Amino acid sequence: MNDYSKTLVKYKKAGKLIRLAQRKNGPKSYKRGQGALLRVLLDNDGATQRELVAVLGMSRGTLKGIVRKAERNGYVTIKDAGEKKVYAVKLTEEGKKLAEKHEAAQDKTAEKILSALSADERAQLDAITEKLIVGLKDSGIDGKGKGRKVHRKHKHCKRH
Repeated sequence: MNDYSKTLVKYKKAGKLIRLAQRKNGPKSYKRGQGALLRVLLDNDGATQRELVAVLGMSRGTLKGIVRKAERNGYVTIKDAGEKKVYAVKLTEEGKKLAEKHEAAQDKTAEKILSALSADERAQLDAITEKLIVGLKDSGIDGKGKGRKVHRKHKHCKRH
């Protein structure tokens, strides 16, 4: 196994351990769905559908389903934003409490993970992580355009 492969194995193992730590410290991690919506609304309460689609990187249809489910669960309310077919999504008190609980769990997990590092090592990790992100973006990998719709645009995925 070459050094590159060994590094990838370590990253995979670290990712698994982070997910386990998140599960131990609080509610399940969330990247998509209601949890992601609530997290975005903590900073952008009253955001419109267009704004949420841009921040969350999902289709309007997917977002609509998530918003409706969050509304049924009592986490958000949907308000007409005045324009045709434009609505704003606002957190309810219950939704805000849940989002803050998730946020606290994420912070606790991050602190637990990073507690093994000195201040200098944390600074080095930040610098290395930023360098990796810039390198990936420069090579055309920006994290946008995820999902089946985008995947089907690839030549090898087109149906004949």
